[in-house]
Amino acid sequence: MGAWEDAVDDLYGGPLGDFVARRDAAARAARTAGDRDLAARIAALRKPTVAAWAVNLLVRDDPSLADQVRAVGEGLREAERTLDGPALRELTTQRRKLVAGLAQQARRLASAAGQKVSDAAAQEVERTLTAALLDPAAAQAVTSGALTHAQEHVGFGASPHGTGSDGTGSDGAAEQDVDVASPGRRSGTEGTTTSDDDAPPAADGPAGRPATPRSGDATTRRAEQERLRAARDRERAERERARAAEALAAAEDTLAQARTRYDDAARADQDARRDLEDAQRASEEAYRAEEDLVRALADVRRRLAEARSALPRADERLVTAQQHARQQEKAVRVAQRTLDRATSAADRARDRVDGPEG
Repeated sequence: MGAWEDAVDDLYGGPLGDFVARRDAAARAARTAGDRDLAARIAALRKPTVAAWAVNLLVRDDPSLADQVRAVGEGLREAERTLDGPALRELTTQRRKLVAGLAQQARRLASAAGQKVSDAAAQEVERTLTAALLDPAAAQAVTSGALTHAQEHVGFGASPHGTGSDGTGSDGAAEQDVDVASPGRRSGTEGTTTSDDDAPPAADGPAGRPATPRSGDATTRRAEQERLRAARDRERAERERARAAEALAAAEDTLAQARTRYDDAARADQDARRDLEDAQRASEEAYRAEEDLVRALADVRRRLAEARSALPRADERLVTAQQHARQQEKAVRVAQRTLDRATSAADRARDRVDGPEG
């Protein structure tokens, strides 16, 4: 690849958050290298939207995506061209499943790259992928891997040429009505509208006299006109059936999206209900714990009050016991002195008794 292709691939294949910084750095590098034209082209590159960036991730992650888009898109356009209702319904169902799967994959890839894809951006991804399947120009833009904004298919049916009826695209994804040839454009007797002015001149009769018109010729012309009218009615009915099939497919697509949103909402509601139940249980447990603590605190306060009320009596008993202990201690000292004197007297008396004999 050249310098331009390398720059585009690096910018649109890298992180979305620093796109501008990387683009400006690449432009400065090109200017420093003396390639002012390349620098200007790089500087003009637009930062992709989240949806476009997610689609770029998807294209780069799945090399077979371009072939899938082309195959389904060509099948849809062929079914519309041939007014094949069953094939159109089958391909539309295939398109819807493919778009839903690819959109989810793009969302997962973006999340893995650290970029959140909102529901609105996810819907833009689905519309972009749908446009790529219905319009060749949109498919080319999407599979380039350098998409800058979401694509959207406008109008009815698949576009056979990738442009709108005015010859211009809508973000590369406008469309034309289904191109069905009218009976007057077909070749052969069935496709040729005739009138009395277009009928060949009657052949001359014998001797150059004009032949007398026969009633069978008028009957044949009327039958031919009726047949052509019936053919036009059949084609008109086929076109209406194809439009109805596409409308049914679009309605089923909308229904599938609505069901997906409903399922997401239902899951979110279930999650919210579970969170609410968990919060209610936690609240009840907290209230029970509070009640237990309040009861325990009340018991502690009761025992504290009893202890405080018993404290004066205990102090009084302590004082009385201390006084009694001091009195007993004094009595012991008195008794000890008395004992000591009695012992001394007894010793002296014993000495006197023992003294003369000795």
